[in-house]
Amino acid sequence: MQLTDYPRLCIAAHGVLMDRDSRIVEGLSPLLAQMREPPAPETVLTEYFHALHALTDADMNTVSAHCIAYCALADRWEVEGDWQAGIAFAGTVDAGTLYEDAPGAIHYLRKFYRLTVVSSLNEREFAALDARIGLATHEQQACGSFVASRAAIHDIARDPEVLLLSAGSPPVSCRAGYCRIVRSMPARSPLKTETAWQFASLSDFIGAHQLALRREIL
Repeated sequence: MQLTDYPRLCIAAHGVLMDRDSRIVEGLSPLLAQMREPPAPETVLTEYFHALHALTDADMNTVSAHCIAYCALADRWEVEGDWQAGIAFAGTVDAGTLYEDAPGAIHYLRKFYRLTVVSSLNEREFAALDARIGLATHEQQACGSFVASRAAIHDIARDPEVLLLSAGSPPVSCRAGYCRIVRSMPARSPLKTETAWQFASLSDFIGAHQLALRREIL
C-alpha cells in the first residue's frame, strides 16, 4: 500500500507533533553530571522511554510517571536521585513544545485523512498544546497517562486501514501501515518492510505524500 491508500491517520503526539526529548535530556543532566562517562543523548532517551514503558498503571498521571522514570534511571546509573528531584524534573519536562511544522502539517493532513491524535497528556495539558494546532474534538484523544495512551495506540493499530505515525516502534500486534518520524534519533536504521516508512520530520512525510499524489494523477 502507498501513503495515499489509507483513509485514517493516527498520530502519536510525542516526538511527532511535540518535542519533549530535548527537555528530557536537559532535565536528566543532574544525573548525567554525576557519571564519569555519561551515555550519548540517543542512549539516554532509549533508556528513559524503556523506564516509562515498564510502567503498568493506567491511572498514573504523567507527572508521577516522569518521577518514577527519573528515579529508575538514577538507580540504573547508580547515581544520586530522589523523589523530590524527580518531581522537579517532571515540572521541567511538562508538555514539551510544538515542532515548527506541526500546525501546518495538521492543516494539510486533515484534507486527506480522518485524523486521530493520541497523547499521554490529560485534557487540560493537551488543550494548552492544542491552542496552536486547532484539532477538532473528534480528532484528539488525550489519555492522561503513558499506559493508557500506549493501549489506545495499540488498539487503533490493529486496523489495517490506519496509517500510524509515531516516533517509537510499532506495536507488536500492528496491522496498520507505519511511519516512523526520527527527529531526535536520525541514526536509526531505515525500515524496509512493505507497509513501513521512515522520515526525518513531518515536512518530509508530507513531501512524500505529495509525491505519491502526483504519481496517482500521472
